[in-house]
Amino acid sequence: MASGLPSSIKRSYPDSKLTWLVEAPYKSLVQSHPYVDDVITWPKSDWQRLVKDKQYWQLCKTVWAFRQHLQQQHFSVAIEAQGLIKSAFFAFISGARMRIGFKSKERSHILLNKVVNKPTSPSISSEYKKLAFYIHTLVNGTSLNAKSEVRYANAISAFDYDMCIAVSEDKAKSAQATAATLGLDTPYIAIAPFTTRPQKHWPLTHWQTLIALIRSETTMPIAILGGPKDAAHAEGLTFDNDDVVSLAGKVSLDESISLINTCFAFVGVDTGLTHVATCYKKPTVALFGSTRPYTQTNSIYTHVLFEDMDCAPCRRRPSCDAKYDCMKNLSPKKVFSSLLPYITSIPVKTKDVT
Repeated sequence: MASGLPSSIKRSYPDSKLTWLVEAPYKSLVQSHPYVDDVITWPKSDWQRLVKDKQYWQLCKTVWAFRQHLQQQHFSVAIEAQGLIKSAFFAFISGARMRIGFKSKERSHILLNKVVNKPTSPSISSEYKKLAFYIHTLVNGTSLNAKSEVRYANAISAFDYDMCIAVSEDKAKSAQATAATLGLDTPYIAIAPFTTRPQKHWPLTHWQTLIALIRSETTMPIAILGGPKDAAHAEGLTFDNDDVVSLAGKVSLDESISLINTCFAFVGVDTGLTHVATCYKKPTVALFGSTRPYTQTNSIYTHVLFEDMDCAPCRRRPSCDAKYDCMKNLSPKKVFSSLLPYITSIPVKTKDVT
């Protein structure tokens, strides 16, 4: 959802050189962004290995060398867009005199010198939009504070911020080749059942019911997206049907994004792939529970479903003894009802149901 920052920054500073620091798995994706000039990779796994092997002196030397590499770029501004201590640390050691970012519970902002309060807004990317506006105000030598935030509220709301996600042509071709090999024909529906934390999952039995409901209405193939760790569960959702295809662990992140770009409709939990579907303005049903990153988007085709329970959103601190009722109570029929109007818009793919 931070993908709109580069274009916003370039509009405010058209002559700037924009470098994005990312973890290694995301390098190729960021390299394809049309407004990113350069990419620096953080070798996170190498650092973690040094910690695991207790090679602390080597770790110190490695971190110092990385610091020197950052400072050789002569950055004038560093932007910390996550509200995390690790990303604020990189802003701090970058050598940039101006370090901009969010005030956070991790107190990562103590490493910054320009701090922005995150807004309480139901809109997608609202925090990044506000951050982009803050950066824009610096062009005129102004900045936001408690009083000016109220004065600029309408301007922030109207500020142009567009998420932008691009995939290289090679990745797009390889994604289509893999899909064709596995028998995935277009148009198809893509689903993303998997994510990082259990409280964000929709029960697998619900996914099974949803797939059966889709199958009762259309012959359109279904593509299941996910990572290597999700492969076994994804295969279990296929029911050994040829028209329900598991791509979990068989395509990269870039390729998954490319497949979302060419899908007909999408259903997913709170994961990056769901946000990508909204970015591409695909008919999207987003299933939120313990986390509710947004309820409003800039796409008329996105339907955010959630149970408005007293304990939700609990985020990282569930209080339900792992019952996760906020997700369980989202019925497959309700999800299917949001998807059905799009399915029935392709009569050639629709079954006769008696």
